Amino acid sequence: MSFPLSHNYIWLEINNQKIKQMKKISLLFIATLLLGLTVNAQINTPVTGVVNPAYYPIWIEMMQDQDANFYETVDVFNEYWSTRPDRKGNGYNPFKRWEWYMSHKINPDGSRRPQGLDRQLYYNFIESQRSVPLFSGDWTNIGPIQLPSSPYDFWGNGRINGIAFHPTDADIIYIGAPAGGLWRTTDGGQHWTPLTDDQPTLGVSSIIVDHSNPDIIYIGTGDRDAGDAEGLGVYKSTDNGATFNASNDNMGNVTVGRLIQHPTNANLIYAATSSGIFKTTDAAVNWNQTISGNFKEIVFKQNDPNIIYASKSGKFYKSIDAGDNWTMITNGTPSGASRGVIGVSVANPNFVYFFATTSSEYYGTYLSIDNGESFMLQSSSPNVMGWSCSGGSGGQAWYDLDIAVDPLNENVIYAGGVNCWRSNDAGQTWTMASNQTGNCGADAVHADLHVFELNPLNNKLYVGNDGGIWWTDDGNIWNRITNGLAIGQQYKLGQSKLQQNHVTTGYQDNGISLYNLDTWIQSDMYADGMECEMDNHDTTLSYGCMQYGRMYRMVNDKAAELIAGDGVNGINESGQWVTPFCQHESNPEVMFIGYNNLWRTTNLQQNSPSWTRISLNNGGGSITVVENSPADGNLFYYATTGQSLVRSENIMDSSPNYVDLRDLLPGSGAITDVEAHPWDDNIVYITRNRQVYKSDDKGLSWETITGNLPDVSLNDIAYYDRNSVEGLYVASNIGVFFKDEFMTDWVMFSDNLPAAILATEVEIYLAPVDRTQDRVRISSYGRGLWGSSTYYYSPIANFEASEINIPAGCAIDFYDRSQGYPHSWSWTFDGGTPSTSDEPNPTGITYENEGSFAVTLTVTNPDGSDTKTVTEYITVVEGMLPVVNFSTQDTAQCSNAPIYFYDESEGCPTQWLWSFDPDNVTYLEGTTEESQNPIISLSETGLYSVTLAVSNSSGQSQLIKDDYLFIGGQLLPFSEDFAGSSFNAMGWKVENPDQSLTWGLTEVETGSGVNQVSWMNNFNYPQMGARNYLVSPNLNFAGFANIFMTFDYAYAERYSPSDSLIVSISDDCGDSWTQVYANGPNGAGIFATAEPTSESFVPQSGNDWCGVGYGPDCPIIDLSAWAGNANIKVRFEAYSRYGNNLYVNNVEISNMVGIFDNSKNQKDTFILHPNPANGIVNVLVKNPGYNQIQLLDTRGSIIIERETNQNKIEIDIRTLRRGVYFVRLIGKSSTTQKLIIQ
Repeated sequence: MSFPLSHNYIWLEINNQKIKQMKKISLLFIATLLLGLTVNAQINTPVTGVVNPAYYPIWIEMMQDQDANFYETVDVFNEYWSTRPDRKGNGYNPFKRWEWYMSHKINPDGSRRPQGLDRQLYYNFIESQRSVPLFSGDWTNIGPIQLPSSPYDFWGNGRINGIAFHPTDADIIYIGAPAGGLWRTTDGGQHWTPLTDDQPTLGVSSIIVDHSNPDIIYIGTGDRDAGDAEGLGVYKSTDNGATFNASNDNMGNVTVGRLIQHPTNANLIYAATSSGIFKTTDAAVNWNQTISGNFKEIVFKQNDPNIIYASKSGKFYKSIDAGDNWTMITNGTPSGASRGVIGVSVANPNFVYFFATTSSEYYGTYLSIDNGESFMLQSSSPNVMGWSCSGGSGGQAWYDLDIAVDPLNENVIYAGGVNCWRSNDAGQTWTMASNQTGNCGADAVHADLHVFELNPLNNKLYVGNDGGIWWTDDGNIWNRITNGLAIGQQYKLGQSKLQQNHVTTGYQDNGISLYNLDTWIQSDMYADGMECEMDNHDTTLSYGCMQYGRMYRMVNDKAAELIAGDGVNGINESGQWVTPFCQHESNPEVMFIGYNNLWRTTNLQQNSPSWTRISLNNGGGSITVVENSPADGNLFYYATTGQSLVRSENIMDSSPNYVDLRDLLPGSGAITDVEAHPWDDNIVYITRNRQVYKSDDKGLSWETITGNLPDVSLNDIAYYDRNSVEGLYVASNIGVFFKDEFMTDWVMFSDNLPAAILATEVEIYLAPVDRTQDRVRISSYGRGLWGSSTYYYSPIANFEASEINIPAGCAIDFYDRSQGYPHSWSWTFDGGTPSTSDEPNPTGITYENEGSFAVTLTVTNPDGSDTKTVTEYITVVEGMLPVVNFSTQDTAQCSNAPIYFYDESEGCPTQWLWSFDPDNVTYLEGTTEESQNPIISLSETGLYSVTLAVSNSSGQSQLIKDDYLFIGGQLLPFSEDFAGSSFNAMGWKVENPDQSLTWGLTEVETGSGVNQVSWMNNFNYPQMGARNYLVSPNLNFAGFANIFMTFDYAYAERYSPSDSLIVSISDDCGDSWTQVYANGPNGAGIFATAEPTSESFVPQSGNDWCGVGYGPDCPIIDLSAWAGNANIKVRFEAYSRYGNNLYVNNVEISNMVGIFDNSKNQKDTFILHPNPANGIVNVLVKNPGYNQIQLLDTRGSIIIERETNQNKIEIDIRTLRRGVYFVRLIGKSSTTQKLIIQ
């Protein structure tokens, strides 16, 4: 067999055989590897004298290597197993689970996506949807929560990787699930509560409850044993598990297999991870890597925490200096082991056990009585990793393995993988202590044990396995406390079409369970349950598959009869790990199942249905998806591992014809689902490589309808059109999404679901009469079955017109603004031509006669209708002149920048004429002075007035906006209090490089009441080291020699180090920046303005701001170096380090000297007194000829305007906010403006 050469692996030639290993391995490792191969061959292969690399399980290392190509890993796995016909219990099935799971996450070329990417995409999408006012589901957890009823004691709910205990209360126990997060019980396991449902689905493999403060909890993320969840480093809670935040600085996104805490120094913690051993001395604020490699085990010596033991890849390591340096111990340790775990006991701190295995079987128990300096073999048999009562052969040690030593007797050991074994003589002999089915004279405990933990408060031994959690206090009698843990890793679900609360699910290592009227029932099917389906016509029947397509039929949710599979009822081939099948949409006797080929039975209801192969390798590869069209029972689609989609339009014929659509498909990668339209047989949908595609000609051509869906794996798609047109639900790796024909974008339909839940399949129940009883269900990989009402929205009619006051003969447009996504529209236009319309947005409705006229709109969808009438809505006036108005996106522009003007005139204008003063304008992109919406540029800095003259059939009107444009930037003084509706409206720009949380506006206490300010949400930021920018409008520093900038800010630390605030300036409109201020870790001095808090910081009074109370003075930044320059911008930069929220307000830039006085640039035409002022301002006019006075804010908005011809005018500014304003006098020939301070 040949393999492609990847950049991460090389092939080593050994005895003319090829073996693949990482480039970065050392010569010492290669030598050790070769020795290990020799020993391994003696254990696992016939003794031929030839070392065959196919016998070394490189695939285990590749599984856990983020850089290893997925397809290469599968090829190496298949090569390894090509010489091993006996696959049961040897770790084969756990790999196939990983293969199925990873196939939903990889890129088309087999490369793996960065860990943490899905999490970031989830946060990005949530942030983008905050203002979407739509029903987003009312999900509830269906379970299994309580254990399904079964006569057997070994059934469970899902896998557990980690267990931890409260330091003083034995009834408080924590468990970590590999894809279901962190859970806690406070009553010894009678009830359980999830603690991390607000975190995008976390795998948890290790847990610490701080012995000095149990409100502090650390979790090691990722799935140590099978890779079912990505590693994100360490997360920490300081509020008893109410919230968790990443604490992985300098560690990154790694899988954390074990965490240990120093017994007296709570700040000293060690983590054994997929990238090495990490140490923190400051309670997980910062981490240091002390040795590299994939470590899964780390243990303190019981009476000396400076001595630490660890293990990776079957090797034993020791540190004698608190983990700073490590030595691999070779004296007496095994040379050919693949994995090892370590046991110690307070009964004899000098005893150290090293329990070693190959990739599957028991290698030996090794004992050190000299603190791990040397070891001696205690036993190498029986195979305590195996399934049988005597051990036998086989096992899956790479997947399930742990050890515990009795704290009262150092000679008593518990260890195992599939089952638990006990030794009373320091590992020399072994007796089975638990059995996966309750045989061998041992109590029943679910198979595949991943974690053994002894509670030091009561010496009870707790084990976590693929079914949940059990405990024993004598090693003989075991107690199951799994009830309440909804952690099922479900592959698929089958929702009954006949009954709402009748569902079947298949999940990892816990078979098939059925939900019926609020009760869960365990079927007789064991191991991994896969695809499952309720019969479309008979409520007593259901079907479910085990691995590779062994299908069972269940009657009344219980008895299971094997009806399909390799060697069953005429079938002679097997299928994929998850084999697809479906019942015919209308014929209850017909079912299809996809193996290497498509098979069909036409006597499904018989005791032993017969099967016929009806395809011959059409499409290449094994079948992964099957779909029978509800619109046409003869229309059938299936997808294959060969990345093909195959269609048949005569699937019920004895020899159906097939069309391979592979070359017509869009994109690349595996097809994860096919959904045929329920009543239009031409329409079909597919999900493929994080995209959604639609065809309206049975797959001959395609369009993408992915839209704004995040770039995550899309696992399943379901059509729903009861409450919407073309409603589509998509199950993804981060939750459920919905869209219908009238929605521009997809919305996240995931309210009340655990954050970023991995939804594996979605199905719909359609109620026969009351559509409010329709339900959408999802299976999830880690949190069981969930259900919600379907998308449901009655229409509410609303509309608007392009103009409502118009001259006679004017044609206008109408726009539907209804809520609820109507499916049809009925308009009535009194006095209009035409007088009716059924378009959603009618155009060109003409009104010829003078008067006032009503408009009526009725909107309808399947859920109902609504009508709105507005009387006298349209007013038509003969001879009406146009009402002129215009705007631009920003009045303070850079020199030579394109400026876009928008005509907002009313009265049916037909001609436009623009002019600018000074007249040095350049028109761009083909526009002219007569364009309705011209694009211009202006090269010279300064103030520009703009005039627009507009004509209609009645005549011409014009509007002059004096000093409307600030080219080169807005003149000083500049003041910003962030009271506007948005940053854009105020001329500010937000730059958000990682598309995560960023600058926003919020209302808080500022000392002068509750006011709107700018803020940066550092508290909830999903990653460390991100930078976000808030950029000012363009400014012009002309006319000043000394310029200063001040602003108010508020900040409280959560912990050290804090976040940073950095201010920079640009004099080329943002092309380059110079830092002028920094505070926090990137700056100097005291930064916080309020007391530290572990809560999300929100200012409660003026004392929480700079310059008052706790914190430093507000900054004063000297910008004099840029005096006289135009095209200036200033920028606030927030540098987030998992700290706390930052608030900025009242930004002011001026010359300070003279208190923002710019009167030297104005003619001496009037005097303001007093200035500054806090009440009545007197305006003394020296020169006559002014007929209008205005008070404006710094954005140019008019606050007060009145006509006047007096020499003294009083203006009352007592109700205005503190800041800078302008007084403007307007005359026939000139306009004069001065500054006033409130």
